[in-house]
Amino acid sequence: MNCLSNLNRITYPAGLVTKLATLYTFKGKDFYYEDVLKNYMTGIIKETIEKDTINCAKLLKLSISDNRVRLIVKKDAEPRTKEEKILKNLKWVFTVIQEKGTELELTANEFLHLATKIFNGYEDVNYKVTSEIVRINLLDERRRISKREDMEQALKLYNKAINTDKIEPTQVITNMYVDLLHLECYTHFNEFLALVIEYCLLCSERFNVFKYVSFFEKYNNKIAEFENATQASSFNWESGFSQTSLLNDALIQLMLDSYQEVEKMTDNFIFDKKLKKIDNVETAILKMDKVFKRDDIKEACPHLSDSTINRALAKLKSEGKIRPNGTGRSATWVKLVEDEIFGSRSTQTSIFDYIDQTDSN
Repeated sequence: MNCLSNLNRITYPAGLVTKLATLYTFKGKDFYYEDVLKNYMTGIIKETIEKDTINCAKLLKLSISDNRVRLIVKKDAEPRTKEEKILKNLKWVFTVIQEKGTELELTANEFLHLATKIFNGYEDVNYKVTSEIVRINLLDERRRISKREDMEQALKLYNKAINTDKIEPTQVITNMYVDLLHLECYTHFNEFLALVIEYCLLCSERFNVFKYVSFFEKYNNKIAEFENATQASSFNWESGFSQTSLLNDALIQLMLDSYQEVEKMTDNFIFDKKLKKIDNVETAILKMDKVFKRDDIKEACPHLSDSTINRALAKLKSEGKIRPNGTGRSATWVKLVEDEIFGSRSTQTSIFDYIDQTDSN
């Protein structure tokens, strides 16, 4: 616990403060994102879980064909091999993490449960047990020590830093991750499980961006950068002065990139929604007389705002479909094109109709 027990070494240079300010501005919009995308959240989270699962399979270098990966992750096909079993277990674990969110239990038992669930049927994962010689009443005795104690101590320091020391959470999470890498608490897959725990801690601290964007996909895309930063953080770990700033910066940048992606997602959704509203205005105009008023649109589409109606009128005017007649509230609008251009097909006049009309004249 050399990092967590020495958090007072952390400094906050101007560049870091700027990035954190941007990060927490995004984080403050989490409720807005969820409100805008609420009708699609089930599908978005489902896709995120699938991407997390697939990218973890890459991290673990599982020997599974792309076709089998798609069948298991997307179609819930039954696994045939031990490695395919890991894939199905990963999907289950990420589903639980997404459902629990901030209610995840940050305990040694919970993290062992996640580890054993992921590798169930492939490898028995448990806390390592070491032995040391201690002197009791002038006699040397060998005592067994479980790495569970190290995990519990690390979590105790983590909770203290989060709840009492007022250290910025991403700093604490990064230092927890580095400590776990060096403590090697598990009998197998320590690096991977440390990364899963880091992901759990981010979720527990309400960084809800990872509902919309796959953490492990983003990590995989920048894996070389993270590996270099992790290696740099190992220097002076034994003395308690590990340089974790590069690794923390990489994590913050990953989250900033993720939030930017969510921003684009919500902007595109709102834009599409507005386009559909404009389509409603066009449909309403289609049913009106050749000359109509703005108030006619308002009456036909009471749920639309004035700004949406104005945008729709401006769009149709620029397309040469309507023109204004007069100004102010008493102004009228005139349709300039046949109804089919607004979306419906008008009845065509045949040459015989024209002849009949000529004869009648």
